Amino acid sequence: MRHTRWHDVLQSMLASAVVVASLSHQLMMSHGYTVVVSQRKRITTRIRRPPSLAFTTRRKTTTLHKSFDDNTESSSSSKSDNELETNDTSPAANFYNDFDDFFPSSKQRESPISQATDEQIKSQLQKRQEVIQQASQDLLQKWSNGQCKSYGAFTINEFLYDPTIPSKEKKDMEFDWVRRMDIGSYPRVCCGSAYGSVFVADVEANKLLGMAKGVHYCSQNADSRSSDATHLVDGLDERLKGLLYGEFDGGGVLDIAMHGTNFVASAGREGGVKLFKYIEGTNVLEYVGSVPTLVRPLPGTTPTIVTSVEFNSLGKLFVGGSDGYLRMITFPVDFFGMDYEEMKLGVENITVAVIPSSKQKQQKEEEKVQQQPPSPILSLDVCEELEMVATAHANGNVCIYSVRDDDSGDDDGYALLGMWNPFTASKGGKSHARSVAFVSNESKQWSIVVGGGNGELWLQDIHSSLVEPSTATLDGNEQPATETSNMQLFMENSVQAIKPNHNGPVIGLASRPDGLIVSIAHDGILRVTQTFPTLKALFGLAGYKVWVGSVCIDSEGKRLISDGRDDVVVVHDFSKEPEVNDEGDL
Repeated sequence: MRHTRWHDVLQSMLASAVVVASLSHQLMMSHGYTVVVSQRKRITTRIRRPPSLAFTTRRKTTTLHKSFDDNTESSSSSKSDNELETNDTSPAANFYNDFDDFFPSSKQRESPISQATDEQIKSQLQKRQEVIQQASQDLLQKWSNGQCKSYGAFTINEFLYDPTIPSKEKKDMEFDWVRRMDIGSYPRVCCGSAYGSVFVADVEANKLLGMAKGVHYCSQNADSRSSDATHLVDGLDERLKGLLYGEFDGGGVLDIAMHGTNFVASAGREGGVKLFKYIEGTNVLEYVGSVPTLVRPLPGTTPTIVTSVEFNSLGKLFVGGSDGYLRMITFPVDFFGMDYEEMKLGVENITVAVIPSSKQKQQKEEEKVQQQPPSPILSLDVCEELEMVATAHANGNVCIYSVRDDDSGDDDGYALLGMWNPFTASKGGKSHARSVAFVSNESKQWSIVVGGGNGELWLQDIHSSLVEPSTATLDGNEQPATETSNMQLFMENSVQAIKPNHNGPVIGLASRPDGLIVSIAHDGILRVTQTFPTLKALFGLAGYKVWVGSVCIDSEGKRLISDGRDDVVVVHDFSKEPEVNDEGDL
């Protein structure tokens, strides 16, 4: 059975060879060549190109003849590399076997991949790592020495200096001031103004990109000059205003945050949070909508005044307000990639989670007791690595929350982890916690830094691992600086006072890896302090106005960006060398 099957296969193969030979013969005849095939028992076929038509291809050089001697003995004894010899009893043609030329064996081919050894690869990776570490150390050294290039990136009054705008039109334009700013995807930044406007700009291009004018309340735009703001009412009471601004209220936007290159969230004195999207290639910053649950429910009712907003890298928006509760706003998955016309905000497509204390969550609904309202949140900071958020409160408390998503998809992972008030044992007396920030060193040891309304700065170390939720409530008793409400979160005997104090409320804090903390206060001083391995004041930058509101560090840790210079946003770039003027001064 097997013999018969193979016999049939061989017959089929021979028949196919005859067909191929016939077609090849016709093809070469059409090009003026003659192919001579010996019709003897031992068949040898040779195809060669005349010397005048020799050419080099991916194969070896091949030569064809128009005719050749059919002496089989001579041909069999002097076969070349281009010959193929076959024994067969049937009259069939044999052709050059060029498979080895197109598909050479592994011994003939050279691999395009470098034959580097594991040791060589390891050595290259180590060298690359050394280069990166050296660059990081050089950058840190510049931060420590205050060696940077400083410049005004842009002005929000760019149109006032535009020579193409007629002077008559400029008379109707009003000079505005920057009050708050934030960094998105560098070099994009956003800022809010004293007149309630919102801007997006590029600090590398030194250019204002888009603007939404008069979208928030301020005393200057609450008349007919800004139709968009005439319906807005100031919901900021005098006590909260004093906590936020002290003696220097510059008006306008309370806080602002940016996600990516074109999405902005801003909070005004009318309450709530407004969302905007910058339309690329235009000067338009379009209003997308407001967070529904934060909108004033009825005319005349007290709104939720949002004092602080911050995005994380995933686009979740954390909000702190006058009611003392931390909220996390989650948008649809594809929301930030939508066209402006498709963006619609409503209770059906966004989620607003109020993050309570664990004690409140453990109590059954019917067993909940009436509590004193939590103290207003004045500032917050998000630490994605720890999955924690810290809030600074008007009563001096600093609360740290877990915002870790539970595997079940609900909010069981959201809880108050611990609370600390550093000002009750302070020689300066009680104070509100005006600003807060997480800071870490290269070994990932974490601390929490608090800036007070009295100019003090305090630091306490925390355990980086997520601990069991605290049983403290948001209106818990105030405790000395050496005590905490949750010893599992805060490390014992780790409280330190950062000296010297600022001469005025510490309005903003920003941290950088390797344990650097930047503080800005109403005294007009921007100060950089080393927190690891020991506390050390490094340097200060003066010249800021008392209306300074924000200080930020970009994700690369190279640039320090702030407001506080009227209508200009200032950049301190530590990756670039300082500029020297004609007199040789920096």
